[in-house]
Amino acid sequence: MRSAHITLALMLILALCRLAPAGDPQEFSSPGLPPSQVDDQGRLIEDWGTVDVRLSGEGIVAGESQVSAVKLDEVIPAVQAVSNHGAVEMNRTMYRAPIFPAGVDVLRVQLKELQGKPLDAVLALDASAGTQLGQRTARIGGRTVLVLPREVIDKQALLDWGYSDEAVSLPGWARPAQECDAAFRNIRAGMGGVPIVYRFSVPASSQATVVLGLCESHWNAAGQRPIRCRVEGAPEQPVDPVAKWGQHQPGLLVFQARDEDGDGKLVVSVRPGVHAPDQNPILNVIWVFAAGEPPALDKVLAGQLNDAAQYYVDVGGEKDQSIYPPGKLEFPVHLAAGETQELTFLVACPGGNAPVPSTSDWNAAKLLRAAHDVWRDWPTATQ
Repeated sequence: MRSAHITLALMLILALCRLAPAGDPQEFSSPGLPPSQVDDQGRLIEDWGTVDVRLSGEGIVAGESQVSAVKLDEVIPAVQAVSNHGAVEMNRTMYRAPIFPAGVDVLRVQLKELQGKPLDAVLALDASAGTQLGQRTARIGGRTVLVLPREVIDKQALLDWGYSDEAVSLPGWARPAQECDAAFRNIRAGMGGVPIVYRFSVPASSQATVVLGLCESHWNAAGQRPIRCRVEGAPEQPVDPVAKWGQHQPGLLVFQARDEDGDGKLVVSVRPGVHAPDQNPILNVIWVFAAGEPPALDKVLAGQLNDAAQYYVDVGGEKDQSIYPPGKLEFPVHLAAGETQELTFLVACPGGNAPVPSTSDWNAAKLLRAAHDVWRDWPTATQ
């Protein structure tokens, strides 16, 4: 009899373990896809790294997360991590949206002011090392792992120069057929038609001479990848690199630029030609020189005037950089008395990429609807 009681007790313990009570690690997914993990601190753990959200500021204290499995719309498996930080309650909700091809994880962060008075705080999104910020995304290598709300990026401090786009760095892509600056071997490419965009700090309303370097090493015939090059304050220059210089031949375009809007930033961009068969623009090198007579272009092409430039960018090379500082993504939050704010982050799930905003129309409402529809129909589909 005693052994039977012991066996029954062990079975009960195992059953309780399977229920994964609040505070234990949890997981969620879409039907038939690998799950994502949430640890007992509410951190989202993916195959590429970890995403954590933290609060700081006056009246903010450390708070322990209560992690539990929940159902959204009564059908969507999700995980919630709720923590009280004195002046603010933070509620993180995580679920999988089944978008093609591998889905995307949705992280909703809700902040509620509790003490009945206005509050200023700092929200930090702490992602794994190696992430590089673009216009609204963070990447590891060529993989888009995070999509950030516009409210986050708009409040970020900026470096003196860097890219602010969703393009991809491809070092060693080009094969210049003549002696030239080493940067002609590297590119950034606007995959899917996204523009390549760089910003440079300059004195407000000042002028500059900007030189762009290009080398097309994929197409051997003209008409495949015409592009449109724009530098603030100068006329746009459309160019077909193969038609103008030939395949594997480095070439230069010169612009007399000006900070037209007086914001202290000079913007350089490359976009695909309107009817280009290949809609992926490329760019190899940028030089920003002082205004005046254009520099000797043969010396620019050879890399002999790099030190004379105010800015020299090996686009897609080792020293290229995002205009957004590396490290923790921190931004200020102002909560009115009793106010609740919600921010939605998209996170690459196992085997997937987060959808780039400029090439997709997914938003929080559409993602929730997609998850609702697949789980609503799932029991019928499996019978």
